[in-house]
Amino acid sequence: MNLWYGGTIYTMQQEGHTVEAVLEHDGIILEAGAFADLQGKAQHLIDLKGNVLYPGFVDSHLHIIGYGEKLKNLDASNISSKDELMMALQQRAALLKEEDWLVAIGYNEGASEQLTFPTIEELDALNCHVVIKRSCHHLIMVNHLVLAYVNIDETTANPTGGLIDKRNGHLTGILKDSALYLVVHRIPTTTQGYVDDALKKSIASLHSLGIVGGHSEDLSYYGHPSIPLQSYEYIIKNKNFKAHLLQHHDAWDDLQQIDFTPSTWLELGAMKIFIDGAFGGRTAALSSPYADDPMNSGLFIHSNEDLAQLVRKARAANATIAVHVIGDAAISAIVGLLEQYPPLAGQKDRIIHCSLINDELLERLAKLPIIVDVQPQFIQSDMNILQARLGTERLHYAHPIQSLLKRGIVCAGGSDAPIEHPNPLYGIYAAIARKKMGDAQVLNAAECISRYEAVALYTTAPAKVIDKAHSRGQVAAGFEADFTILNEDIFKVDVEQIPQLQVVKTVVHGQIVYG
Repeated sequence: MNLWYGGTIYTMQQEGHTVEAVLEHDGIILEAGAFADLQGKAQHLIDLKGNVLYPGFVDSHLHIIGYGEKLKNLDASNISSKDELMMALQQRAALLKEEDWLVAIGYNEGASEQLTFPTIEELDALNCHVVIKRSCHHLIMVNHLVLAYVNIDETTANPTGGLIDKRNGHLTGILKDSALYLVVHRIPTTTQGYVDDALKKSIASLHSLGIVGGHSEDLSYYGHPSIPLQSYEYIIKNKNFKAHLLQHHDAWDDLQQIDFTPSTWLELGAMKIFIDGAFGGRTAALSSPYADDPMNSGLFIHSNEDLAQLVRKARAANATIAVHVIGDAAISAIVGLLEQYPPLAGQKDRIIHCSLINDELLERLAKLPIIVDVQPQFIQSDMNILQARLGTERLHYAHPIQSLLKRGIVCAGGSDAPIEHPNPLYGIYAAIARKKMGDAQVLNAAECISRYEAVALYTTAPAKVIDKAHSRGQVAAGFEADFTILNEDIFKVDVEQIPQLQVVKTVVHGQIVYG
């Protein structure tokens, strides 16, 4: 038996509640209380040395393998100009042959005036297959080598829910939403070894950030879903991470045919459905047009009947759904279907993002058996474009969290990595402050939440989402011994220091996996 002691231990059972020590055996907490009461029961004492222990942080929505791909490829998220992007691409391309693929992930052309997309001709000059994934992952830009590889030319029709961009009848290389899958699904990176390596890199990085588990959606992007699922089974057999995997509707039928046994470490979850796009590419479905594009209200990935058919398919399997919705028109569409086709008693569907809403939709959501996966860092990354995209009036309804919580809706926090950085401390800060680190501009201060509520987004809430509130997300007897140990106290340091706190140790089921 192990006794963790010698620091501040937050249980997250209620605000401010701490204990002196935690007795753990075989990954399960036996008791939590006073050091004097527990000391004699332990064979091994683990001194926290004044550091601060929390229930293990969990990311409620990310793409674990996709984050590993970002670590393997060119990370363009911190590039500050088009010239810098082109220089980075040229340096990589110099090491590649024409048949090779160069992938850059996380480029955000809306972050400043210096950030614009290259022309397709500039990408052609790199003389290899080039794919640039915008930070939102709802838009990519490619060169003519890639377009030829996937047989896209000026006569190719837009797929349903997608756009092949053209200017004066000529391809620009930009593909939006479902059109980008014409490329993404055919990039020759679906080997078992490639996926294994991406997943290993991802989990190692997540451990270093204090993350003990995640709810991921990545079973439909790497060939047959058995490939990523086999990677998960292979990597997680070491019992070092707890993964809950959503099942994209495109992979649903194949996954039903796979003999899979869930465990503490790996389980399958709801059917994942995309309804619309994102603000960045103006593909989020809005009830009225974009302020900076008055002829455009975004797009729907599926027709309403196709959406209804997917919901009915999930219900026929007694399954819940997890739905990507950004715009208010998209939220309205799914709310109507959930009102018409509710899940089984006791089940909850997942609304992912819920980035633009209004009072009427909030009240309807509050009546549904749903949880909302929020991404607080979207507040920061969208700060530069929201005013232009939505106009002043709709800003008050962008990226709500407090409005959801005060209506009794469970909200869980995630990063949507690789779209945002998966550090939970960044998300906790963004939920509390609703601004970029060090800046003064706050996006709708009425939506700020308390520190306790923000930490709950990454501890107690993810457990509620997957019906494990009785065994995960708290430091209490009978709960799994998943801990995140930081060098300082989130609840006491200056709020601007929160993103700078350091992970001392990450503990999964009683085992130290980092630190």
